[in-house]
Amino acid sequence: MLSHTTGLPTLDAAEDFARARRAARTARLLGRRHALRTLTDAAVVTRGPARLEVIPTDAIVGSVEPTIVFDGRFRPVSDHVRARWERIALAHRTGVSLPPITVIERADGYYVVDGRHRVSVARAMGYRDIEARVTGAGTASPELCTAA
Repeated sequence: MLSHTTGLPTLDAAEDFARARRAARTARLLGRRHALRTLTDAAVVTRGPARLEVIPTDAIVGSVEPTIVFDGRFRPVSDHVRARWERIALAHRTGVSLPPITVIERADGYYVVDGRHRVSVARAMGYRDIEARVTGAGTASPELCTAA
């Protein structure tokens, strides 16, 4: 789904980032920027082994850890992530395989454990799906929290 291409992958990856940053700025100016949701459970435990799946990027609703470099739609809000973001975009543009992201599945959607940059790039490039290692989650009972 690489609609913008000059034939120079490095230049295209840089422009991909610039476009994603403009989208984040525009959302902020229009009052549509929201913080990325995080899991707020005091103790999250995963249930069952991770399974490899292809999940919709729109079903990814947040991150396990808080971050200030992506907004609620995983758009980059800081130039701090530029180098890593562009390397991932370049990998997409040149056909380099990337590892699956890791997510926890909850009733309200998926939360990223590992792979926020990959999600950001995939969404910016218009990918509807992404490969992920998925685990279910629940909250630890009080007995489990105090047993440690």
